[in-house]
Amino acid sequence: MTRPHVEPIAPVLLPAEDMPIGQEIDCGFHQVTEDEIVRFASTWDPQYFHVDRDLAAHSDFGGLIASGLHTASIFQRLAATGVYQRYDVVAGKEIHGMRFLRPVRAGDVLTCSITVQSVEPQAAGRCLVTIFGGLRNQHGRSVLELHADSLVRSRDASARMAQ
Repeated sequence: MTRPHVEPIAPVLLPAEDMPIGQEIDCGFHQVTEDEIVRFASTWDPQYFHVDRDLAAHSDFGGLIASGLHTASIFQRLAATGVYQRYDVVAGKEIHGMRFLRPVRAGDVLTCSITVQSVEPQAAGRCLVTIFGGLRNQHGRSVLELHADSLVRSRDASARMAQ
């Protein structure tokens, strides 16, 4: 059986100017598991307090904790699916002042939020978007905070690409 040829349809992505400045956006949540902590760290950050439960029990943390890079990756995943995938993002540009405020442990439920702080014209067809974002655990305590800049297509560039 053959299928008729169907042209893929590009998603309709919103321009930078449609981003809600000053509004806190809930980007969803993720529950961290011990297996996930160990798998990520075994590949990307194999320090004993991320990969070995017995040794981690004698660390300053008193048990396994997620790598900071793992925590940042959870933020990125939630931010991308919660906000970025709706907008015509060109690329990330810079992360300012990423802070790991407390350990993330197996069983923690991390909730992500982003506030768009500014949308400024940059080069032709692009805007510089600055966000403040973070993750909170199930107790409402911040575990990660950051400011980040991204390039997002402007209304004029997005309209031209849709034609």
